[in-house]
Amino acid sequence: MKSTSGFYFENKTMNTSKIAVLIILLFQSYLSMASHKVYVIHGFGGFALQMEKINRGLIQQGYLTENYSYPSFSEDLDSVGLDLFRKIKQDNFDSVSFVTHSMGALVVRSMYQYLDSTIHFPVIFRIVMVAPPNKGTEMADIYSGSLTKFFLGPNVEHMKTDSTSYANKLPVPACEVGVIAGIKGKKPWFNPFLKEDNDGNVSLSLTTLGNEKDIAIIKATHGLMTQKKKVIKLIITFMKTGSFMKQEN
Repeated sequence: MKSTSGFYFENKTMNTSKIAVLIILLFQSYLSMASHKVYVIHGFGGFALQMEKINRGLIQQGYLTENYSYPSFSEDLDSVGLDLFRKIKQDNFDSVSFVTHSMGALVVRSMYQYLDSTIHFPVIFRIVMVAPPNKGTEMADIYSGSLTKFFLGPNVEHMKTDSTSYANKLPVPACEVGVIAGIKGKKPWFNPFLKEDNDGNVSLSLTTLGNEKDIAIIKATHGLMTQKKKVIKLIITFMKTGSFMKQEN
């Protein structure tokens, strides 16, 4: 009788190879399904076009992004945060990151109010906040009032600097956060109404949360920071590494 052991061994080897290939394909499929999205969010009085240079910079680096827009004058931050929460849940990515300008940081922090351990939500990976009024801004203190609220909506009041203000009571993100703050660097300061060096709208000490992974300070004005190549490079570096310093290979 002709031996079949050689055929059996060859057939077993082929089956093992097929299984190994199948496992690799399944693993690659899983990796491709593990999705990530970066939401780019403008500030008070801003608009999506203002963030487009940052958005394009991220896309060029291979990130899937959305240049998210909202009515900053008319819609209360609580509602904006809830809208963002619902949008991200509907998009249903595995993880998300954020790049914000100015009040956009408060939009993301407002969204945190709706997170709950019982509710499925993507993992929040990293946040880069450009010129954020995390502790409010003295400009809101100066311009707050019923007349301002009538013309500029409810969110100026939310950015006041007192300890009980909306900005100071919002949740602090537990993920990796990087802050890019602008300063003049020498007198005269951009805005003489502010107590310390500032970007024209937000004083340096009011930008931080206290748990930042990294902070970058540059000479730039508040409104123009989103257009600076240096800022875009810093954002991309932090998104890749969790630091504003380029990592050595």
